[in-house]
Amino acid sequence: MKLQHTYFYHPEHMENNEAIIQHFEQQNISMQKIQNALGRNNRFILTDDADETTLSMGIEAAKGVLRESKTSIQEIGVIVFVTSTPEHHIPCDSIKIHQALEGKPNTLCYDINANCIGAFAALDQVSKYLEGSSTAHKALVICSERLSRILDPENPVTAFCFSDSSFAFIVEKDSSSSGLMDVMYHTDSSFHDTVLYPPKGYACQHHNDVTIWDKRFDGSGSVDFALTHMTQFLEQNQLTVEEIDLFLFSQFSIKNINTIIEHFNLPPEKVPFYAREVGYTGSSSPFLALHEYQRKIRKLQEGEHILIWTLGAGYQAGLMLWKY
Repeated sequence: MKLQHTYFYHPEHMENNEAIIQHFEQQNISMQKIQNALGRNNRFILTDDADETTLSMGIEAAKGVLRESKTSIQEIGVIVFVTSTPEHHIPCDSIKIHQALEGKPNTLCYDINANCIGAFAALDQVSKYLEGSSTAHKALVICSERLSRILDPENPVTAFCFSDSSFAFIVEKDSSSSGLMDVMYHTDSSFHDTVLYPPKGYACQHHNDVTIWDKRFDGSGSVDFALTHMTQFLEQNQLTVEEIDLFLFSQFSIKNINTIIEHFNLPPEKVPFYAREVGYTGSSSPFLALHEYQRKIRKLQEGEHILIWTLGAGYQAGLMLWKY
């Protein structure tokens, strides 16, 4: 199984976070601690007058990865759209993408919303589906979010954290030993009411609702999960931390990443962090880290081992071993 083709699409409008930081500082809210924990300078934002949507960005990312990989849409047997902010519930947006790309009839299309662990779960699912399918050989996964329209501008965490963007990658079945080696999930649903949209559910939704983000949820539980289970997870796959060539961690918080780096004494150059430059992109963030690392640092070689750790609201976390 191959994961070699990726594409990042974002709006033209970039916002520097300095003005937002000053806005909160004027209210005597210290932003330095939050800035140090998250690590953000810039974000891409769809402005109120923008014609783009979550769906249109997803289509652009899909076209981009097909074009750059020289893959025909007729080769794609699965289209998965990963989003927390879909344009449509009926039909699912993956059907809209299939139409826009002129996909072939015998294509599986579905949307998935697992919040920020969505792309991780999609990669797990499509790898297993392709492995068991006699007809499907390539899957197209598109992650797209327009979170700026539902985040609270007066919450000092969310006001300068997220980017509107889209990201696409292709998973291809082949005869090599590359691909998914193992995956582990961890769910602690006691945090189910800490990050909420709509705040009281769709039955009570108002047009001006914004996401509730309780300060109790900072992702630290998922860090504890990684600290507790990473060594065991690697050992059951006959690997050590030293044998991992690249660590792709959730880009939500540089503080969380540094905690894991320090605990396992990881070489920082093996743990890329790019959310400072592009903002936090949600479910695609560990895969965007792969994309940026290969674009800016080096291309991975076949047979190298990748360890992915990420999390989603509620909360759910996961560890994945992938052989490149």
